[in-house]
Amino acid sequence: MFFCLFIRLGFWQLDRADEKNLLNDAYQARQAAGTVNLNLEENINSFDFLWSKARVEGTFYLDKNILIDNQIYNQTAGFNILTPFKIKNSSWSLLVNRGWHPNLEGRHLLPTIVDRGYLSEIQGHIVKFPVAGIKLGEANIEAINANMIRLQRIDLDEINQFYSANFLPYILFLDPLVDNELISNYSLPAPDSEKNYGYAFQWFAFAITLLIIYFGLGIKRRNESNH
Repeated sequence: MFFCLFIRLGFWQLDRADEKNLLNDAYQARQAAGTVNLNLEENINSFDFLWSKARVEGTFYLDKNILIDNQIYNQTAGFNILTPFKIKNSSWSLLVNRGWHPNLEGRHLLPTIVDRGYLSEIQGHIVKFPVAGIKLGEANIEAINANMIRLQRIDLDEINQFYSANFLPYILFLDPLVDNELISNYSLPAPDSEKNYGYAFQWFAFAITLLIIYFGLGIKRRNESNH
């Protein structure tokens, strides 16, 4: 029974790796397709542009920044810094991930965020909202001061209501970054398929080990019965 279970788990991990590889192949195709101009595209509120390179003209909201809490990068806790961006000649706004910052010594300390309102065009990669961080309480929006809020997760309806705006259902990860003190934590949509291959090998190894033990015990018992 356990032998069959281990074999099934091994093939399940191989299927997971294949799914990630297919997703990353689609991502590579989107990246190779060229840069999307969000100012010219219609239906930009759809997910048709996910994982595409993009550029857009507009302006950052002055002194309106969001800290996305509990974001891990290279096994270090930190936060992403997002700034809303008003798209030129459009009713839409866009959340822009400016980069990752490691946690400061205390939650009362805040990073220095340079006002980039003068930027008229930015470039980057279109991605889904980040995975929700650990929810530490009922309230999601923590107003730190008049110019900055802290979130544990991004809720589109909540953000639209808070800013009285109309945000697109995805984020633009800046590339290149505009802040030298921040780090890009942009990554493949489904990284670490190699881990799944490693897990599959482990399950198959468990199954083979169990099979060897089973036959070894069977031979031993047969020899004992013959004596």
